[in-house]
Amino acid sequence: MPRFRVTLPLLTAVASTALALVSAPVASASDPATRPAQPISYTAEAGGVHQLTNPGQPWPGVDDWSCRPTAEHPRPVILLHGTGANGVNNWGTVAPSLLNEGYCVFSPTYGATPLFPGIGGALRMSDHVAEMTAYLDGVLAATGAEQADMVGHSQGVTVGMHLSKVTRPGRIGTVVSLGGFAGGTAEAGLPGLASLSPMVDLEGMAAESSRGLPDGPLPMPFPAMLDINEHSPTGRLLFAGGTPFDPGTRYTLIASAYDGLVPPAMSFPEGDHPGVTTHVLQDTCAQNGADHAALYADPQTLDLMLNALDPEAAVTPRCWPTTPILGALGAVPPRGKA
Repeated sequence: MPRFRVTLPLLTAVASTALALVSAPVASASDPATRPAQPISYTAEAGGVHQLTNPGQPWPGVDDWSCRPTAEHPRPVILLHGTGANGVNNWGTVAPSLLNEGYCVFSPTYGATPLFPGIGGALRMSDHVAEMTAYLDGVLAATGAEQADMVGHSQGVTVGMHLSKVTRPGRIGTVVSLGGFAGGTAEAGLPGLASLSPMVDLEGMAAESSRGLPDGPLPMPFPAMLDINEHSPTGRLLFAGGTPFDPGTRYTLIASAYDGLVPPAMSFPEGDHPGVTTHVLQDTCAQNGADHAALYADPQTLDLMLNALDPEAAVTPRCWPTTPILGALGAVPPRGKA
């Protein structure tokens, strides 16, 4: 029987292999509390500028799948963009604000097509909800968290509310709405078309067309806009029982009187709802001129959002002049310093 000869080259190879295995990099959990602070730009274009200068890259520190939530902030935050936006250009102010507070932050682009991967929210609401339900499951599995929080802008709010009530009740701690639809009044019209409501019975049109609207692809851009009401197939699921809210989830709904797409009358449902807090920016800050596009770059909105996510660390929201479309004016004071 042949003998196996141990030679010096063989010993050297074995030792080298063992050393390589021992010294190979091992994926380790990242601590969000140790990240360096990022500068914050209170301009609505901040995310778009980053996207143009860093194509294909998320905001630095976002989508870190090795991030492990801290005891101070045990729930990761998922950002859900609005119609036609994406996970980068919608959040150039919100993302660094959350990262600086020590959160694990995830910002997907949902509902995009292979032809236009940077344009999200372009499918039906049922597609968006299914995609983000799977994404939520992935975030919870990766981080080990029991729950996540969600911050949505415009259509993204409706997606987050579906997850909190319909597909994953109990897995969402807080939903923060920035100019999103949560019922409103019949006189308010439809999201995105509120300015036409004095001339056209938009609510009646929605009720007439959406009730018979089949789910599935439609030959039109952004068909989910037809789903953001109580009458569509997904809308009936969300508003089943007379409310879009899950009793185990906290909701903070933020709206601006200068929002011509989703005004406060559309953002807030009538009546009192346990666990739901509403804010109209101009009720406490008359100089705030934020519109739909500037909400996510507004210091007052940012403070209300952070207060909702961590009530124990709440500060008095900054009242700062913010302009439509562009964002805040001048050098904005740090949070809690105004």
